[in-house]
Amino acid sequence: MPIPIEFKNLIIRKSTLDEKYQGGLEQFIEDVPNKSFREDNELVRYGCMNGNALERFIDLILERGLEYKDKETIDFVVINSLSGVSWEVDWLENDLESCWIISPN
Repeated sequence: MPIPIEFKNLIIRKSTLDEKYQGGLEQFIEDVPNKSFREDNELVRYGCMNGNALERFIDLILERGLEYKDKETIDFVVINSLSGVSWEVDWLENDLESCWIISPN
């Protein structure tokens, strides 16, 4: 099921939260600083309106165990509703209105 995209979005697979995020999905939900949390069976989304809020949240998720390697990370991806993904990951597709996980064949 697609997750809606609005303004700036941080998308993470639930399996990544289970494996790497201190406290897992439950802690992630608590950490989301606004009411933008969305989920489907495999993905979660945090959304915000500005880059500063996004950067602060990325700092938090890095403290909790996720990794960022100069736009080469696969732990999460950032999607801007106007310009698309900030870097490519092989597990996600989007159409600038929503995103969904790529199902393995």
